Amino acid sequence: MPRNPNKTHCTYPGCRNWAMRGHTLCRAHRDAELGPRGAGAPAGNLNALKHGRHAHPLPPPDLENLALCTVEQPAEFPLQLGRVAQSIQARTGDPFAVLVALHRLLSQLLPLVATRLFESELHALCQQLPPPLCARIQTLIHHTIPRDRPARKLLLLRTLKKQLPEQDN
Repeated sequence: MPRNPNKTHCTYPGCRNWAMRGHTLCRAHRDAELGPRGAGAPAGNLNALKHGRHAHPLPPPDLENLALCTVEQPAEFPLQLGRVAQSIQARTGDPFAVLVALHRLLSQLLPLVATRLFESELHALCQQLPPPLCARIQTLIHHTIPRDRPARKLLLLRTLKKQLPEQDN
């Protein structure tokens, strides 16, 4: 006799997990109702650094703060990055793990910094231009480059800024 004769699949589209007993959804799709699960490694555990794609050397709020500080105080960035490296080194004692963590940190930090720089540079540019031209530039940038490419949007904006004085002459 099976342990759970009333076993059913999760009703979420595309999900192949089993639903929880007495419910129509699996545990993963009940997070909004039950709250997020406390899964994962305890704080300070860097085992995830063995698999760099899933490593998060800094929690998201700290990563956001580092991006904000990098944009607002660029001279402080090397010191901040050094503090992060020292913190990881103190936890692991392994220079290779520090390099892997820094690589992952920089790949996570790049889009955040690019987004913040893009916003500030676009705002500064729009204050120098007449509103109709600014609206056209914003439309061009937002529709030309996909949203998942913040660094490309920033490079496009900087290229446009270089070409604007040539068009005025």
